[in-house]
Amino acid sequence: MKGIDRPLLFVAAASLFGFCVQQNDIKNLRRTVDSISSTEENVASLKLQLEELEKARKMEDSPFTLVDDWWVAEPKMFRFPQGVVVGDRNDDCTYGEAVLSVGLLNEYGFGGNCPSGDSSVAFGWKNVASGSYSSVTGGWNNVASGSESSVSGGVGNKASGPYSSVTGGHGNDATGPWSSVSGGRNNEASGILSSVSGGTGNTASGYSSSVTGGYGNEATGSYSSVSGGNSNEATGNTSSVSGG
Repeated sequence: MKGIDRPLLFVAAASLFGFCVQQNDIKNLRRTVDSISSTEENVASLKLQLEELEKARKMEDSPFTLVDDWWVAEPKMFRFPQGVVVGDRNDDCTYGEAVLSVGLLNEYGFGGNCPSGDSSVAFGWKNVASGSYSSVTGGWNNVASGSESSVSGGVGNKASGPYSSVTGGHGNDATGPWSSVSGGRNNEASGILSSVSGGTGNTASGYSSSVTGGYGNEATGSYSSVSGGNSNEATGNTSSVSGG
């Protein structure tokens, strides 16, 4: 080959060969990168499918079914060892075990119910069931603090004696064991097995004593009773006042 510098030709050929090799390496590298990207996309897709399958499996295992925006439970028994709160949680309450609370806070965040006694129930507004097995099923600002005591409703009523009960009214207290106040205002049943049915400011302090109604009446003797009237007292055992 005339006029051609052989060393220069060799260098040019070597450079061309190197360039071709380099381009081939770049193509292979691109294929590798594309393969890795494709693999990552596949992995992401598989993860998404796995998550969907997990959700579907959990829904199949759930005892609830979504029907028209309502979660409907299966017709089976449900066990809640600690408790259930329907409505708002009362942050100021130390909830007992096996309790049920139904109620809402007001617009300022006050008024929640507090079933702090074990196996207690509190409905209504700002009610407290602190005694074991106690219940407040309505009204507001009521307290059932005695063991197995109950307040059914009304305002500001208290059942502090064991097994005591207040059915309703305002500001009534059942402080004696097995005592009861059915209604009225500011009445107190403090004797064992005592009862006040209604009226205002009446007191039954004797054992198994009772005041049916009236105003400011007192039954202090055992088995005594006052049926009505104003400021009457039955102090002797088995004594009674009908009215007046």
